[in-house]
Amino acid sequence: MAHDTYVASAVPDSTFLAIRTAAEWGGPSAVVTGWSACRWWGCEVLPRPEPPVEIAVTDRRQSPPPGCRVRRAPVRDADVVERDGLRVSTPLRAAYDLARLAGREDAVIAADALARVGRFDGAELERFAVALGTARGCRNVPTVARLLDPRSESPMETRIRLVVLRAGFPPPVSQHEVWDGPWLVARLDLAWPAWKVALEYDGQDHALEDRRGRDVERIDELTALGWVVITVTARQYFRTPRWIERRVREELTARGAQL
Repeated sequence: MAHDTYVASAVPDSTFLAIRTAAEWGGPSAVVTGWSACRWWGCEVLPRPEPPVEIAVTDRRQSPPPGCRVRRAPVRDADVVERDGLRVSTPLRAAYDLARLAGREDAVIAADALARVGRFDGAELERFAVALGTARGCRNVPTVARLLDPRSESPMETRIRLVVLRAGFPPPVSQHEVWDGPWLVARLDLAWPAWKVALEYDGQDHALEDRRGRDVERIDELTALGWVVITVTARQYFRTPRWIERRVREELTARGAQL
């Protein structure tokens, strides 16, 4: 624990305990920021290895707790809310800080998740950055804002979307709903409705027998409606990302897209 900050020995270690400890050390004006704010808002999108606990303070000069990064920069009261007894950056402010200071892909993943919680979009993030003026890394914010999509529902969906955008394909629609009359057939992770081409991320939960069976039935229904579904796993993303680009290009071109 930190200097003059104590916790009962029976309390198990956790990221949330580390965040609370750092905030208590920082005093009443401390603000949980960056990746720690992202975690405190329930966005489980932190990169690996997990970054240090992060708080903003303006008046502490003692050494911070181990594993804590202290940013000595004020956070406007308008960008702070009390959550579970701590002062925490709003989702919009957390997205702005990560857009400035994190790597681009990690920043977009975080911005997607925070935008779902905070109900903002890329245009609002850009306006927020303009209002705050010049700051370290502020030139990175417009790019993250343009790539942000609050409809993305997982880090892997965001990563795969960035793959196809970097390849120069038309922006896909996240969580596109396909209906057959009054019946909802599917919500597709990424889709190009004009050409009825979809990308679906097949995570570990899809390996369960019941889930696998439902996936097969759903793809059969989509095929009957004229859709082609490209299934992507972690293997394709991490080992053969060019495979994703090639398959998307093949299917979009075959259906008349001018790429």
